[in-house]
Amino acid sequence: MTDEEILRMLPMAAAAIALDERLADQYLAQLGQYDERDQAQVDRCVQSALEGLIRAVWSRGWAPGDVVQHGRRTLDQVIESLLLAVIASEHRSYPVSTIDPRWLEQLNDLGIDQPYEEMNLTVWAADRRLGRYLGLHHALVLAGFLQTLPGIARLFPLPGAAAPGRRGHSQPASGKMLARIRALLAKAEATDFPDEAEALSAKAQELMAKFSLDRALVDAGPEHQLDDDSGARRIWVETPYVSAKAQLVGAVASANNCRTVSMEQLAVVTIVGAEVDLQLTELLSTSLLVQANRAMLAAGKHFGRRGESRTRSFRQSFLMAYSQRIGERLQATTEAARAAVAEADADRLLPVLSKREEQVEALFVKLFPETTLRRTRVSNGAGWAAGLSAADAAHLQARRPVNR
Repeated sequence: MTDEEILRMLPMAAAAIALDERLADQYLAQLGQYDERDQAQVDRCVQSALEGLIRAVWSRGWAPGDVVQHGRRTLDQVIESLLLAVIASEHRSYPVSTIDPRWLEQLNDLGIDQPYEEMNLTVWAADRRLGRYLGLHHALVLAGFLQTLPGIARLFPLPGAAAPGRRGHSQPASGKMLARIRALLAKAEATDFPDEAEALSAKAQELMAKFSLDRALVDAGPEHQLDDDSGARRIWVETPYVSAKAQLVGAVASANNCRTVSMEQLAVVTIVGAEVDLQLTELLSTSLLVQANRAMLAAGKHFGRRGESRTRSFRQSFLMAYSQRIGERLQATTEAARAAVAEADADRLLPVLSKREEQVEALFVKLFPETTLRRTRVSNGAGWAAGLSAADAAHLQARRPVNR
């Protein structure tokens, strides 16, 4: 009995878990025989297999936050904890200085902190009071999940490949500004009055537009070299109505000088833009998705003349209309902010905005050399009208000029 024999069996057993319950039981029985002879050997092989699968996932473009977000849709919570343990264990092999800071930020957000601990299946299962059979079953479910993840665009350098000492070129928004924007969006999500929620979101967009322009004016200084700080982020949207929700994210991104690509089969939207604009777009998009969903549910269920349910088509059309109208109003807020810039500053601002647009476009084409424009059909006029009404109920225009 060798490690190689067990390692050859594990991928087949993992595939069988999702496809053939009877075959999966046979593999588990065989694995149990190995386990009875040498449990430490099985633990070692399971750890090696899972860490190898995670490394393969990184090579296919996934980052830690992506894997966990996608996994939450299909994996039990206890298996998610095993996934986190595997991710932490796999990162023991990389010097921290060779991990991109944005990658490290995702690890921290997931609660994976240094020093990274080694994953041991026996210890992990004991901590959760799981029997050996269930622990092995969960490990195979996780392996099957990791094996099936498709390739996606790589947004960051692979762990271990980032230049040592390089802290990235991002220039995040100031803590004070972010605190103000988050406070406005928190109030918008908490209120039961749609017009108040939209007005608060509009004010947040006003601050975002002003901050982005202020940063661009700083970059436009006579002795300042405009660095390429374009990057990308992913937003994992809740199902259903993925295409309509992706349009809402796209509307926010467009108003904030970013571009988007949606992968509907994965329910994820990738945003490409300057780092500050990405950060602000993510904040507002996340909040508006919450607000749009609440407004959609408040509209209730809908039925046709013969009593047939038309709730799904109504809600899809509702969200599409909501996204279009919100996008129009956010764009108007952004244009008002630009119009409020002093004429002397505008002369310096335009070349910088143009250069940033070129940088974002270049990265977009690099990440997504082949994209398809997809049109979504509106099939429910009542839902479309209700969505427009929900968006129109708000006072989204900036209430006063943005003064420098």
